[in-house]
Amino acid sequence: MNTDENDKNGSSDLEDKYFKIKAGIFLTSVTGMSILGGFGMTLAMAKKQDPAMFAKGIHGTREIPESGISLATRALARGSLYSVAGFSLFCFTVWKLMGVHNFVEFRQKVGSFLPTIPKSPNPGRSDFKTIRDLFNYIIEEDEKEKKAKKAT
Repeated sequence: MNTDENDKNGSSDLEDKYFKIKAGIFLTSVTGMSILGGFGMTLAMAKKQDPAMFAKGIHGTREIPESGISLATRALARGSLYSVAGFSLFCFTVWKLMGVHNFVEFRQKVGSFLPTIPKSPNPGRSDFKTIRDLFNYIIEEDEKEKKAKKAT
């Protein structure tokens, strides 16, 4: 949008930026609360089903000297180390096998191996003000396709 369109609509780039920041914060907070709520409900269900074993899992006992928390922490650390090291080794191996020296060469070699995607003009629109506008557009396009199928 240029400034004339912004003045006509009564909005500015700064307001759009703040709106996007607020929307991102909102979605992040909803996601975080959902994760915490789901985790809390899972813990509550586990404690309700077998309180004695739940307590043993949190604190070590004679039968199980290591608590569940320390076991899970150790497993997470090892899993993270293995995944990062394994993927790094994979990337390094591919890099050396291709014989490239920088990312530009890498991109060109990978581009020569992969099939090209034909560029076709985008028949649809891509500028939607709201989610409702997007959904209305999808519904309209779907109705057009159904009418076209019925006509044939």
